[in-house]
Amino acid sequence: ITLATASGGTVTLHSTAIGAKTVATRVEGFQGTPPIRAVITDRSQAHGSYIRSKWTQHRSLTVECEILDSTIEAAMDTFDTIAAALYDTIDTPRTLKWTRDAAGQQLQADVRLGELQPLTFTGGAPFVTFQATLLASDPRVYGQSQTVSTGAALTSGAGGKHYNYTYNRSYDPSTGGTVPYNTITAGGSVPTPPIIRIYGFCTAPQVILESTGERIALTGQIENGDFIEIDCAERTVKLNGTVNRSNLLDVVNSTFFDLPIESGNVQLLSSNFDSSARADLLFRPAFT
Repeated sequence: ITLATASGGTVTLHSTAIGAKTVATRVEGFQGTPPIRAVITDRSQAHGSYIRSKWTQHRSLTVECEILDSTIEAAMDTFDTIAAALYDTIDTPRTLKWTRDAAGQQLQADVRLGELQPLTFTGGAPFVTFQATLLASDPRVYGQSQTVSTGAALTSGAGGKHYNYTYNRSYDPSTGGTVPYNTITAGGSVPTPPIIRIYGFCTAPQVILESTGERIALTGQIENGDFIEIDCAERTVKLNGTVNRSNLLDVVNSTFFDLPIESGNVQLLSSNFDSSARADLLFRPAFT
């Protein structure tokens, strides 16, 4: 179990290596579904209730660790290094990484510090313990490997009209633009929010999740050599992944969607484009 630091390095909270200084003796919350946000209303003049619960709460992860070093001073120094990295997450989420099972499944979550319990000492031995509670705003945990699916370019002439209604058939103003995904082969067990990159040149592009008809629609134009990055988890729209362009989002006709765990496609549409216009999907398998 490792935690990223502000300098780009990591601190170790648990290691299986022989002679490791820090070992986790107990962990909680690394697997399973966080509490459901309950929305329950009693039925009027009838038994039971209406259960409208849908969303899960944040994830809480607890790590209880032992530090054993050559001297108590060295053990305290190791703790100070870990505590500094944990304290840094109060302001900025950092990535916690761990290996879940003997098969080596590598997972991660972005966390903030919830609480760091006081140390306990065992006599004068070079041995100290601590417990950290970490909070992840996203209830899912993710694979450490990111899949990149490159879409096909838009290929035929644009045309037609756009209607602000959803039909059970798709009448595309262009062909091409298909981006396949398969989160099962990536190992996921629950839907995962993608990052979508739309490359110019194209005007008023839309990306549609074919299995549900959900779409994200943009206004304006993306120039050649530029791309718009849509982060469905963070609900952000950025030019070239850095500059905020949330003003381009057509809020009324847009839904930030998750990729289902079965195979499928996302379709790029545009009212005007050239042969460089395409969409890419970036995603990690998600788990409970």
